[in-house]
Amino acid sequence: MGWRGDGSGRHPLATPPLEWSETKNIRWKTKIGPNKYSSPVVVDGKIFVTADPARLVCVNAADGKILWQKSNDFADLPHAVTERPLLADAGNTTPTPVSDGQFVYAVFGTGIVACYDVKGERQWIRHINLKTTTEYGRATSPVLAGGKLLVTLSYLLALDPKTGNDVWKNPSVPESYGTPVVAQIGGVEVLAMPSGQLVRVSDGRLLATDLGGLKFASPLVQDGTLYLIQTGSSAQQFSATNPDKWTVKQLWDQELEGTFYASAVYDRGLIYAVANEYKFHILDAQTGKLVASLDLEFPMPAGRLGAVGANLYASLALAGNHLFLCTDLGDTLVLAPGRQFKELKRNHLGEGHGGSPAFVSKFIYLRSGQYLYCIGEP
Repeated sequence: MGWRGDGSGRHPLATPPLEWSETKNIRWKTKIGPNKYSSPVVVDGKIFVTADPARLVCVNAADGKILWQKSNDFADLPHAVTERPLLADAGNTTPTPVSDGQFVYAVFGTGIVACYDVKGERQWIRHINLKTTTEYGRATSPVLAGGKLLVTLSYLLALDPKTGNDVWKNPSVPESYGTPVVAQIGGVEVLAMPSGQLVRVSDGRLLATDLGGLKFASPLVQDGTLYLIQTGSSAQQFSATNPDKWTVKQLWDQELEGTFYASAVYDRGLIYAVANEYKFHILDAQTGKLVASLDLEFPMPAGRLGAVGANLYASLALAGNHLFLCTDLGDTLVLAPGRQFKELKRNHLGEGHGGSPAFVSKFIYLRSGQYLYCIGEP
């Protein structure tokens, strides 16, 4: 499990509460420390989160107690290396960890990658000395697939999860802000990259290129179709003319209004997307036609001098039969999926949500400011 669960943002078995506040449906609240954008990951009763300046933290999902926390700074490396300055906007702890239930893997903006077992014993740590190529710093989360740890640091690399050693690298697949999505297409395990490329997991070979790419968000893959949702959106299908080269058929393209930091989510033939300018869009996944498009409203925070409006950084989530849309000022809209916009609840909590929530059973695990919350009915 990693960013957005399996990367899709869908949690079909979850039955979370629809209403909460600082005084309602809060099971526990634990101070983790500052972090702008990383999301929690829940595996077998443990929550893994990152916190500044370079910590990986493990929290007991039942009661919120911190079980262990480990530093992953340059001083923690086995050999001295020259430190690289960080770009301020994304910081050092934006990538979300990933875990297979036995081990947890974390990537930091410095290029440090580390592996721990779930008890907190470090297995390995290394610094990948590659230049950051994105303007605002590193944001791509690691992915586990095909017995490999996939990280994007300047370009795409596959590491051996047991040792951290290189397995393969592909300098033709560039670093971006979004996270790749693992998919089975035509019986082949592939990575759908935010840069608009399909990469074979087994050896890093490019199977399809020049598919458009995303500036900030992550792609969607559903039933063999790749969806790239942003201002210039598209849907594309693939067929394997031979094992090493695939042909691409574009199904549709659609122009949407706004800047898309949040990744979209697919549900039963519809795609839901939200732009940072508060534009909410519903698209027909088969045709790309706009089913609905409307303006959301978020009040300016009261009592804050020089306050600015909310940003929509957290990606959309579908938990059970409800959509969840979070802002970095602490609002969460609960929506009913369907061809018409229907807001059911609007909740406010804490200092704001830059990362996406995690959903397990009847609970929501949500990062807000320096705190991690467990939201659930008594």
